[in-house]
Amino acid sequence: MLGATRRSVGAARRGTIGVVSTSGSTQAPSTPPELLRECWADRSERGKLAVTGPQRAWFLHQVLTQAFEDIAPGEARDTAMITSHGRMTGYLETVATDDAVMCHFEPELRAGLPETLARYVFATQVEIRDVTDDWGLLLTVGDRALQVARRECPGALAHPTRSFGATASYLWTPRAEVGALVAAWRGAGVAEGSEVELEVLRITRGTPRWGRDMGPKTIPQEAGIESRAVHFDKGCYLGQEAMAKIHFRGKVNRKLFRLRSAGTLRPGAEVRSGEGKVGTVTSAVGGRAFALLRYNVEPGSEVYVEDVPASVTLV
Repeated sequence: MLGATRRSVGAARRGTIGVVSTSGSTQAPSTPPELLRECWADRSERGKLAVTGPQRAWFLHQVLTQAFEDIAPGEARDTAMITSHGRMTGYLETVATDDAVMCHFEPELRAGLPETLARYVFATQVEIRDVTDDWGLLLTVGDRALQVARRECPGALAHPTRSFGATASYLWTPRAEVGALVAAWRGAGVAEGSEVELEVLRITRGTPRWGRDMGPKTIPQEAGIESRAVHFDKGCYLGQEAMAKIHFRGKVNRKLFRLRSAGTLRPGAEVRSGEGKVGTVTSAVGGRAFALLRYNVEPGSEVYVEDVPASVTLV
């Protein structure tokens, strides 16, 4: 079984790091989304950073939207990096160990996000290392894949994720051990989840994703991530004034909604109502989609996506 001892990143490089806990159109697959409650997927292509040094938590607290000064080994937190105007430059999932904060994010952010973070280091006692090639990142959905991993790879770092609206974790494991864990899942008969099937699960459960439903022009409140990735009570940080104005005194002009249709919806398609264009589909699979719409579109109303009727619900 996975040990309860929380070990250091240095130990993790030797293959031992402890367990943590949480504080174009695509056709729908033939497998119903409810059957994807148990699966695994290799997402080692995601970008990964190890943030180390005695001031690592203080540094992240100053430049990201989430609180980090009080983070303890074993805690997992989602966060965003934003500009002074409140526009997002990246979305990260993080977990603390004894001597590091480990971060992972969508592959397309690897080219710019680490450099953007490093720009604010100055004289801070912190080191930011790209460890993408050192670590594998394996996704488990449901309990069975995680149980097999605990038995076969007891040194893996289990990082709970909220990215699918279901019981799920990412497993940090040295690259050299990825093959053995994958073989163990296959030997145990645990299904591998395809990206299309995972998108069905994500969209059905209402969880936005960077590069699809949010990007460099997005304000966190537009994507509806503020409850899990923004801390409104902490002190000054990059973009804090913009966040506070929207949260306490203002509103956003567009918001992310879910769409449901009997037809097939397409990412990038225009969404219209009786008053004309009201937004755009951001991600879709079959008849399920996310769309960024005007804030005054009412949940329960009917809109049209390229002449295909769809109902609107909140994220």
